[in-house]
Amino acid sequence: MREQDGHYHARSRYKETEFEDYRYLMGDFRIAKDLNAKSLNVHLPFEIQHPQVYPNLQNGKDFILFGEDLKQLYGIPLYWENAPEQVYMDWTLKHGQTKWESVPDNIELTLDTGHLMMGSLDVKEAQERIEHVLFTRGIQIKHVHLHENDLVHDDHKQVGKEQTYTGGTVVTQDIFNRLTSGRTYIFEQDEILLK
Repeated sequence: MREQDGHYHARSRYKETEFEDYRYLMGDFRIAKDLNAKSLNVHLPFEIQHPQVYPNLQNGKDFILFGEDLKQLYGIPLYWENAPEQVYMDWTLKHGQTKWESVPDNIELTLDTGHLMMGSLDVKEAQERIEHVLFTRGIQIKHVHLHENDLVHDDHKQVGKEQTYTGGTVVTQDIFNRLTSGRTYIFEQDEILLK
């Protein structure tokens, strides 16, 4: 489990949802409660994000319901993150972007800007994606993971600095202000692991 600024990130097996995921999530809630976590962030199940590859959509929905029950039991805010499947160690998209039409509209979300911009053709398209998700899911978004990348790899570059490999910055001051207004956020760093 990772922690940054009091916000905890649940463990993920990066596979289809199985019994082990339920066990991990229950344990992560217990740890988060003991550590007085501000929130617990969980990757959306691959069945929800990539139903074209993992067709057991109900499996993903059941896992979300389990998480929502644990949220009530432990009293810790739970945010589901857009985290499309990536090629291990290359950190590129394996099956394309999150299929937002499969994401339930009654859960609270973490918007990860770096994940969302992956696969964009240019800075403008990456910004349009952020704008679209803010427009369609803004009410659900309660927490934001802020970082940029080269639009191909999930390499966690600093927000607000012009990126020579993209020809600009995706998260401008205006986009930053709209992303963070009324929401908690972190500037996501690589692997801050609990000891």
